[in-house]
Amino acid sequence: MRFDLLTLELFVAVCEEQSMSRAAARAHTVASAVSKRISDLEHGLKTPLFYRQARGLKPTPAAEVLLRHARLVLRDLAELESEIGEHGKGLRGQVRIRSGVSSIIQHLAQDLGAFLARYPGVRIDLEEDTSQEIVAAVGENAADIGIFGSNIPAPGLQVFPYRSDRLVALVRAGHKLAGRKAVRFADLLDYDLVAPKKGSALDTLVQQAAAELGHPLKLRLRVNGFETVSAMVEAGLGVGLVPQKSAERYEEGRAVRAIRLDESWAVRQWNLCVRDLAALPPAAARLVSYLSRA
Repeated sequence: MRFDLLTLELFVAVCEEQSMSRAAARAHTVASAVSKRISDLEHGLKTPLFYRQARGLKPTPAAEVLLRHARLVLRDLAELESEIGEHGKGLRGQVRIRSGVSSIIQHLAQDLGAFLARYPGVRIDLEEDTSQEIVAAVGENAADIGIFGSNIPAPGLQVFPYRSDRLVALVRAGHKLAGRKAVRFADLLDYDLVAPKKGSALDTLVQQAAAELGHPLKLRLRVNGFETVSAMVEAGLGVGLVPQKSAERYEEGRAVRAIRLDESWAVRQWNLCVRDLAALPPAAARLVSYLSRA
């Protein structure tokens, strides 16, 4: 069977949106046209590509295989078009990155700024995600580069060290622990915890630490983002864990106190992951090299 690029683009959009109508809106066309393309594709492949469910469309195993290859084809063609069209004007291309919000705020924003100043022809497509979802996205070729917590396994991927940070405990001013210079994680377990997003690298660390102590967590609420954690702590809704650099900013503008967390796992390593460094487009490979030396 011969594939055309528009059909592949629409197929990828349907997989990612899990809806014909949303894929059509994304492609600036109508749902009937998308449906016809997908129907013809299924007919040509002689296999169904989607399970039709009440909540939307779910890719079949055959669709997952096609999706992986379709993303490769579309990425390589975009690189080809960019490099040929801009030949002789320096490094060009688009790089898809998935990263946790902690790495973005503390390190990646500045590192990307320096990289793009050196290579202005490179375009970055950056999405925030949990570490588990980041590893999965790179494995499925939905991202070129992933930045994730080193405590999350990345089977089948090439992994390189990136940067590190230190976690501190964040408590409300006037809290019983506020006068302490350091605390152990066990000291926090008697209080409600403003927990991180489920599936994040920090969530995995916290769950493992509590399990090793044999002490259940008091999870009063989960939030996404350390700015939100700080606001919840200030409101008296519990204690939290945030990176030290973030805590320094929050202490200046909020009634919260940061306390050193005396645990070996409080120092976190962030890693880069890719499917195959040798197969990356030039811009993505150059960025991996740059970030791994940061």
